[in-house]
Amino acid sequence: MRKKTLILAFFALQFFVSCCLAEEKPTPALEKGIGQYKHENYEEALATLKKARQEDPQSTLAAFYLGLTYKKIQDYQASLEPLREAVTNTPKIKEALMELIDSLYQLGELEEAKKWIAEAETQEIKPAQTAFLKGLVLARDNQDGGAIESFKRAKELDPAMSQGSDYQIGLIHLKKKEFSRAQEIFKDVVVVNPNSTMANFANQYLDILKERGQPARPFKLDAGFAWQYDDNVAVKPEDISIETNISGKSDWRHVYTMNTEYNHNFSDTFNLRAQYSFYDAEQHRMHFYDMMSQTFTIQPNFTSEKTLLSFPTGYNHVWVNDTTYLSMPTFGTVYNFMTDDKNMGQLTFRYNHKNYMWTPSSADENRDSNDFGSGFGWYRFYAKNKGFVSLRYGINKEETKGKNWDYLGNRVTAAAVIPFSGKLNLTLSADFYAQNFSHTNSTYLVKRHDRTYTGSALLAYKIYKDSEFQIQYTRIRDCSNIDVYDYSRNIYSAGFNVKF
Repeated sequence: MRKKTLILAFFALQFFVSCCLAEEKPTPALEKGIGQYKHENYEEALATLKKARQEDPQSTLAAFYLGLTYKKIQDYQASLEPLREAVTNTPKIKEALMELIDSLYQLGELEEAKKWIAEAETQEIKPAQTAFLKGLVLARDNQDGGAIESFKRAKELDPAMSQGSDYQIGLIHLKKKEFSRAQEIFKDVVVVNPNSTMANFANQYLDILKERGQPARPFKLDAGFAWQYDDNVAVKPEDISIETNISGKSDWRHVYTMNTEYNHNFSDTFNLRAQYSFYDAEQHRMHFYDMMSQTFTIQPNFTSEKTLLSFPTGYNHVWVNDTTYLSMPTFGTVYNFMTDDKNMGQLTFRYNHKNYMWTPSSADENRDSNDFGSGFGWYRFYAKNKGFVSLRYGINKEETKGKNWDYLGNRVTAAAVIPFSGKLNLTLSADFYAQNFSHTNSTYLVKRHDRTYTGSALLAYKIYKDSEFQIQYTRIRDCSNIDVYDYSRNIYSAGFNVKF
C-alpha cells in the first residue's frame, strides 16, 4: 500500500511539473519578441511583446521582457506595471526584481524601491547588485552614511563592482564638499581601469577639484595688446563709383584691452560680480577713427546645482577721435540651465538705452534709441569641458528717434572651441544678422534691409600658465539694398593676452 502511494505521488509530481513547464513554454509571438529584443530591435520587440501579453496575460516571462524593452527605450514609467507582475505573479522571475528597483530609482520612487530592496535582501537575490542599488537609492534620499556602507558592501561581495562603487562614493563626498576625500577616491577609480567610461568621468571631476584646490581669487585682471590690419576702416561701400569724402580706407592700428573683475560670495547660492572693461584702438594714419570704450557692470548671480540666474546691469561710454560719441546704460537677464553633464541651455533678455552725442545731419538720422532684445542658445561641451559648440538665436527691436534707423533684427550665431592640445585652441564663429528697417529712408526713398555675414577664426597658443599668443582673422560682409551701406571688411590681428 505504501509503495502504491509513493508511485501515485511521483506521477502527481511529474504531472504538476509538466503542467508548469507547459504554462511557461513561450508562444511564437513571445519567442519572436525575445529574439527582437536580443537583437536590439526595440521598437519591433515592443509591438510583438505587447501582442504576446494579449495572447497570454498570465505569462510572467512576457511581462519581464516587455518591462526590459520599455527600459531600453527609457520609458521607465511604462516598465513598472509589467515588471511588478513579473515579480509578483507565478512563476516569479527573480531577475525582474533588480530591473524594477532600477526603474523606480530612475523615476525617484524611492519608498517603493526600498520596499523591493528589502524583498531582494530577504530572498538573497544578487546580493552585490542589491547592495549597489540600495546605495544609489539611499544617496538620492540624502542618506549618505547608509549609501556609503551599501557601496562598500557591494565591493566586498563582488570585487568587479569596485570601480562603480568607488565612483559613487566619490560623488557623495563631492556633494558633502569633502573635496580632498573625493579627490583621493576619484584617483583610485582612474587607477582601476584608466580606459573605462567611469575613469573618464572621474578624470573630469579631478580637473574640477584641482581648480577648486587653487586659492580663490576675488580679484582678477587680464590685459591684452594686439596689432591689427583693417582693409576698410572707413567702411567704404563696395561700389567704388559712390562718392565719399575720405581718401583711402585701410590702416594699421594697435589695440589695448583690460578687464578687471571682483567676485564676492555671500552664500553657496548667491554671489555678486563687479567688472570694469577698457578698450582702446589707435589708428596709425586715420586718427579720425580712433576709439576708446569703457564699461562698468554689476551682476548679481543666483546659482543652484544645475542653473545660474544673472541680472547684469551696466553702463558703456564710447569716445571716437577723443570726442564723446555714445552713452549707453544697459540691463539684462541671463538664465543658464544644464540639461545633463554635457548640454546647457540659455535664455537671455536685455535692454539698452542708446544716447548718441554727435549732432545728427537731420532729424531722420537721429539714432538715439531704446533697444530691446531676447534670445536663446544651446551649448554642447566635450573634451573634458575644455571645448564646446554652440548655436544661438536672438531677436531685437531698436526704436530710434530718427525714422531712418528704426529696425527689427534677427541674429543666428554658431561657434566652436576646438582644443588641439593642452596649449593650443582654435575658436571658430559664424554670425548672420538680418536687419529690416521699419520706414522708407528719407534720403534714398526705399525701405532699407541689411544682411550682415561675419566669420572669425582665432588661434590661441598658451605660452605659460596665464598668458597666450593669439592670431585672428575676421571677415565681414554687409549686403544692403542701399549701396552706401553695402560693404566688405577684413581684419587681421596678432597679439598677447595675460591674466593676473
